Amino acid sequence: MNDQQTVRKLYKKLLTFYPRGFQEQHGESMEQSFNDLYNERKRHKDRGLFSSVLWIFVETAVGIFKERLLLLIEGEIMQTPRTNLRLASLISLLLVLPFMIMEVVNRRNFNEGFLIPLFTIMWLLPVLFILTGMPIIRTVQAGNSILANPVILLIRVVFLILIIWFWSALLIDQMPCFLGVPNCD
Repeated sequence: MNDQQTVRKLYKKLLTFYPRGFQEQHGESMEQSFNDLYNERKRHKDRGLFSSVLWIFVETAVGIFKERLLLLIEGEIMQTPRTNLRLASLISLLLVLPFMIMEVVNRRNFNEGFLIPLFTIMWLLPVLFILTGMPIIRTVQAGNSILANPVILLIRVVFLILIIWFWSALLIDQMPCFLGVPNCD
């Protein structure tokens, strides 16, 4: 399989993360637009094919995030645990992805291992945050009082604060490494 087919298949797979209705309505035209842009960039080799393709992938990922967030805000997402987990995983991945890219781009020594445990924790914390916060958001959207169970609410809020604190501390600690500072541990 050549590079062009691989890139097109990856883009087509990325489009599957859009909500089903959006994907059915716009998927084919987005795929065709991507193919046209890819072919044009490939003809003009001096314009940076890799950076153009990477930028299209990033823009598409941001669009997926926006569409999923819009569905979450409007409350149109089915209330199944699998959907909640998938949405939380996707949002979390989009949050951590820029730091993963920074780590790869700013590496001094490519022989060192990729920090899988770090990025797993950085991904898992937002997943937990979203899954913990979703019931609060849904309660408010339904027009119910969030103070119906104040003890549960307090536990959730404390847990959310701890997640934010830990993730922020982890990010502040690792930011020099992501930026490529020498002798970073």
